[in-house]
Amino acid sequence: MKLTFLILFTLFSLDLFAKKSKKDQIYEKSYEQYRTLNFYSALNTIAEMYKFQTPDPNTRNYLENLVQHTGTHYFNTYSDLELRKMNIPTTDLIMAKRNLYLRKFKYVHKRLKRMPKGHRLFAESVMVRATAYYLDNKYEKAVKQFNKCAEVAKEWEEKNDDKIKKYFAVIKESCIIDIARIYFKLGDFEKAIRHYEDIPKTSIKWPYILLEKAWSYYYLGKHNRSLGILITYDSPLLASYFMPEAEVLKAMNYYQMCLYEDALFVIENYYKTYKPRSNKLKEVLSSKGKQKFFYYDLMFKPIKESEQESAFLRNLITQMSKRIKYNLDLNALYEINKEIFRNHKNANMKMLLSMQGDLKEQINHYVKVSMFKFVNEIHQHSESMFNLKLEVLSKQRDLVYKSKDLTANRSRGDESNIDKEKYQEFWTFENSFWADELGDYTFALESNCKVKGLKGFRR
Repeated sequence: MKLTFLILFTLFSLDLFAKKSKKDQIYEKSYEQYRTLNFYSALNTIAEMYKFQTPDPNTRNYLENLVQHTGTHYFNTYSDLELRKMNIPTTDLIMAKRNLYLRKFKYVHKRLKRMPKGHRLFAESVMVRATAYYLDNKYEKAVKQFNKCAEVAKEWEEKNDDKIKKYFAVIKESCIIDIARIYFKLGDFEKAIRHYEDIPKTSIKWPYILLEKAWSYYYLGKHNRSLGILITYDSPLLASYFMPEAEVLKAMNYYQMCLYEDALFVIENYYKTYKPRSNKLKEVLSSKGKQKFFYYDLMFKPIKESEQESAFLRNLITQMSKRIKYNLDLNALYEINKEIFRNHKNANMKMLLSMQGDLKEQINHYVKVSMFKFVNEIHQHSESMFNLKLEVLSKQRDLVYKSKDLTANRSRGDESNIDKEKYQEFWTFENSFWADELGDYTFALESNCKVKGLKGFRR
């Protein structure tokens, strides 16, 4: 009896030892992969073990360290249950983003509640929380959180260098822009403009917010200023940033100033120049888009080849290459490729090749959707241009029927028509664009809405 008990106890002890030993072996394998710079392989080895159990504090810290090298793409295939078991700030943020996409705002705040203030992802978590308030129409709370996001991101930006510095700069600028958008939505265009102006011209977001800023001036009735901002897109430095909506807004500004011939010129130029090019672009994309990774390969095509295929194609590729989503996915792909091409004995090649294929498909899909969205946008704005043209022709026809005319022999530009603040300086345009002047232009046109013979009459 004693012998039987001793044997059973020994076997039980060996079983416990074996389980513990297996866990230790997995951790050691992961750490060896980490030590040899196979970060994705190391993350996969250790994370697989904790899909349905919560790791101890030391392992959680190790997981967080690995994610700093790999990013969060690895966890895309994990369910919320699996992510929740990880119990680390990174997976909390991933779950919060998923709930934000699903507009489950209650769970966004729940997932982010325990995010440590000193964590590197804290600024991004505040941005996600602020976005949830924004989408939930809780604008006061959203503004407060976006301001907090900008402050926290700025602190991290100032104490880091290189890529990490850029990451926090983008978060800071994104939060400032969203504050501007809230004020724009609320109709407080002056406040919106002040926040748009906080974005430096060196920012990758700056070319896009120029259009939003121009709309703000349009709704304030400052059409000369709106036109001046839009002319910035004609500068060589922004040649690749063609915005179809900018042409529509340009024509609308002329229309509001009763400069009907100018409005018609913009409309006709839109049809003459851009619509045929967009049709050609659509033809190129549709004819070759059936290839598996056509849009992915397009991003790495030589400039001369893409320019020959379509006038818009090269510019679109340039725009795409600067987008945050594209760059995040591309950076993850580069890091995965490093592990694959290193071909180290510790690398999990099956997992790496699977992730490589998934990322290429993801990038391919993102580029495809973005490019067709651009083509569709051109055609959608063509309808707006057509309706505006009818309005302009209607106004001109009414003047003819009533035997009236708009003010003639007016000046095409005069400094007296410029509405500038006390702190603003004024220089005349000398037929060339200077980088430090971009975005600060204004037209000096006089409104032509006074009708001859009817003093004081306005549209």
